Amino acid sequence: MQEQEQLQGQEQVQEQMQGRQKCRVQEDALGLVRGQQRALHLQRFIGIDGGGTKTACIIGDGCGNVLAVCYGESSNMNSQPWAEVKHVLWTLIRRVLEVSDSEESQIAGVFLGLAGADRAENKQQFIAFLREQFTADISVTIQNDAITALAAGTWGEGGIVLISGTGSIAYGYLPETDTYVRVGGWGYLLGDEGSGFAIGQKALTAVMKQHDGRGERTALTELVLKEWSLPDPNRIITHVYSQPNVRSAVAGISKLAVAAAKAGDPTAASIVSDAAEQLAELAAAVNSKLAKLQPDASLSGMPLMLSGGLFSDDWFMELFRERKEIRNSGLTIRRLTIPPVAGCYVLALKQAGITITDTVKQRIAAWETRREA
Repeated sequence: MQEQEQLQGQEQVQEQMQGRQKCRVQEDALGLVRGQQRALHLQRFIGIDGGGTKTACIIGDGCGNVLAVCYGESSNMNSQPWAEVKHVLWTLIRRVLEVSDSEESQIAGVFLGLAGADRAENKQQFIAFLREQFTADISVTIQNDAITALAAGTWGEGGIVLISGTGSIAYGYLPETDTYVRVGGWGYLLGDEGSGFAIGQKALTAVMKQHDGRGERTALTELVLKEWSLPDPNRIITHVYSQPNVRSAVAGISKLAVAAAKAGDPTAASIVSDAAEQLAELAAAVNSKLAKLQPDASLSGMPLMLSGGLFSDDWFMELFRERKEIRNSGLTIRRLTIPPVAGCYVLALKQAGITITDTVKQRIAAWETRREA
């Protein structure tokens, strides 16, 4: 009996020791998680989205908390002097650090999505400049702004993005093979079909043709003169070429063309309808390329994210949806609701090996909701 009680006592002691050991392991694991969380909260990730009209810069921690967003002029090196591009980028970086009360030593990564900067020689130019500015060895990654816009819509997963802003471009991504495909985005001299610039340029041409007496009458004439406060079409050429950013000024006329098309102006309707068709061709070409890369898998239901000023108009969005190439594509069409600069932040986090969890997504989305409020 005494031996049995001793045995039971030893077993209880052993169980208590095992229990304490288990508690220590759990406490150590919890402490490790808390330590990792603290480290992520202290880290800073910067994302920069640069287009033909403006540049946005975002800073957040490693947990998806957005701390500050600032805006500046265009940072497209194909349309702006290099000195101005450098000034815009570095000014924005310093500004978000200041507004978020962050130090350069906290920066764990910088991800830039820049129009016209996805070619190897351009990337090296940007990377060299930024590394000269930073005092620490900071990871810097540069991609085309379409890639980061896609990441804003898919959280870095597969899909297609179609952008129609000042310029136009389409990109697709297959995570299974980590492959990107590109269509368009060749600039206003070689491409940019269906873009704001393309529509604006055709609208202004139509105005000048009417003025010459070699084109149809169009409501665009009155709209353009009113927009730019000009007395007659003769003043248009001086006004356009005196703009600090001609491409942006011309692209701004696209909203007048869409308005005139909605009101039934035949000339404007033809211009805008042609733009919708050309944008549909860009998206269809990307879809076709992705299908060839993955012939045994169905791409039906893959998201097609639409971004840029033109797609913010519901009427134009519907006009685009009605194109045959889009109706028959099987793609799930969605308008980008989170700004492309958030995609830069998402990719900066992924580049650092941070998983984009539902909590991270909710935090980024919550920032966008507050921003709009």
